Amino acid sequence: MPIDYKTAKRTRQPGVTRLPDGRLVIRASIRLPDGTRANQREIMPAGTTELEAAKARIGLTAKLRHPPPTPTPLRPTTDLTFELYARQWLALRVRHVTPSTAETYLAALERFIVPRLGHLRCTDINRQALEAWVVWAEGLRQGSGKPYAQDTMRQWFRALLTILRDMAADMDLQDPTRRVRAPERPEQQPIREQNTLTGDQMRSLLAACQEKFPQRLAEVAVMALTGARAGEVYGLKWDAVDLDAGRITIKRAVSRSELLERTKTKAHRVIPMHPDLKAILKAHKERQEVSDVECLAPGMVFLADNGKMRDPKSAKKLWGALCKAAGITQRVGPQVLRRSLNTLLLLEGVDRVTLRAILGHSSESMTQRYAGIGDAAKADAILKVGSATQEPPKRPKLVLLRGGSR
Repeated sequence: MPIDYKTAKRTRQPGVTRLPDGRLVIRASIRLPDGTRANQREIMPAGTTELEAAKARIGLTAKLRHPPPTPTPLRPTTDLTFELYARQWLALRVRHVTPSTAETYLAALERFIVPRLGHLRCTDINRQALEAWVVWAEGLRQGSGKPYAQDTMRQWFRALLTILRDMAADMDLQDPTRRVRAPERPEQQPIREQNTLTGDQMRSLLAACQEKFPQRLAEVAVMALTGARAGEVYGLKWDAVDLDAGRITIKRAVSRSELLERTKTKAHRVIPMHPDLKAILKAHKERQEVSDVECLAPGMVFLADNGKMRDPKSAKKLWGALCKAAGITQRVGPQVLRRSLNTLLLLEGVDRVTLRAILGHSSESMTQRYAGIGDAAKADAILKVGSATQEPPKRPKLVLLRGGSR
């Protein structure tokens, strides 16, 4: 007879419920790199205490986050296998990347690289083996049966290329990654518009924040008016905010609740402050100085209610409430604000070199990728073309520069 988990009652331990017959049930749930969730339940043996079940749930969550690879018989060899090299590589790599990047590498390694290539000797990995891996990756499906997004597959591919190129350099081997294509979805992809806000929506969002959540206005305004990443915003210290000169220096970031003395690109950048942002931060600092909350994170610009360093995840509920108050139907978050500033500056004619300096993009292609030109901007562009085709002047002029013609 199937078990009806809806009849289970909650206990004091998170993720632990009790069935009518007295047995305990543990439930683990994690978010996968592709944005979907993976869930698993287990019924504990009779007599298990709630504390023992809570400890077992921690182990189940860890197992769900990093499942063991599909067992593949290893070839009888004394040579170094790719799995062993990759794990040694990752152990060294984590010292030089952010915790979130290290987690991305680990997930790609455990779930998508080692199960297929880990048993091979390093010297046996060639172009044919990689092309077979690409075909295999393209055929993978999520738990729902849907294929993985092309960007997700290419994230695995980039991790694999990085490891293999370092392996080839370390062992003086021929680079096996040459002329190997990246995975792609075989079927036609749906149109994917980048979520961005218009200038009016940005103003509405900030106005709603000022009215409904004035204590959170400063952090939202920094994201909206500088385009800084969420980790960079919550990693701000007052020594990086020059109110007199009107500029912010981005040189730190929070990653997995850890304050890092570096950014994602490992480079400092200076962002001039909009006059409105300058006024907002000045008022925020004055309120912070007279607050009676004990500061447990000295120098931080944004503090939690308990006086500790604020975590980027703390704004998760804020975004939904802000959108509702501002009458915005699409989902909004730090990344949307970053894309929106990128797009608005592009539409205003700001050159891409300046954009890269403000947003901290590693390449011009990333600046282009962040652009999310909305329907209104596209319609304006089409109207300009339409007006140009109607009743052309008798003496058409070709304008080359502002104020000049030929």
